[in-house]
Amino acid sequence: MRVAYALVGILLLALVASLLTEATLAVGHHGRIADDSLIHVSPSATPRPSPSLMPSPSIAPTATPVPTAPPVVPTAVTNSFVHLRAGASTATPIVTDLNGGTTVVLGPYRDSQWQQVTYNGLNGYIFRSYLNY
Repeated sequence: MRVAYALVGILLLALVASLLTEATLAVGHHGRIADDSLIHVSPSATPRPSPSLMPSPSIAPTATPVPTAPPVVPTAVTNSFVHLRAGASTATPIVTDLNGGTTVVLGPYRDSQWQQVTYNGLNGYIFRSYLNY
């Protein structure tokens, strides 16, 4: 009796929807609706469950890069008017003149009297007593 009610329920649902042309009965039979009646169709193949979705590989979150401070560039400031020279000697040509208060980037060469510096792309040497470190 329950099967009959299930069949009627499926048939009514299919008729009311009117967009359905096929129905699966509660007992596992497959049928087609035609002219307000259910026509039993023998299944040609056993219905198979749809393939399960494979989980996509997860992407591990990457660490947020920590901003790093730019490298400290050693500088000095001229304490008065001074010549920027081509070499570590007063006998070398003057590259340019610098006023007091001019910031220069310190170079790698340094001795007891001279400091290698860069100013506006010009490389040269300044007598160290004219620099405040």
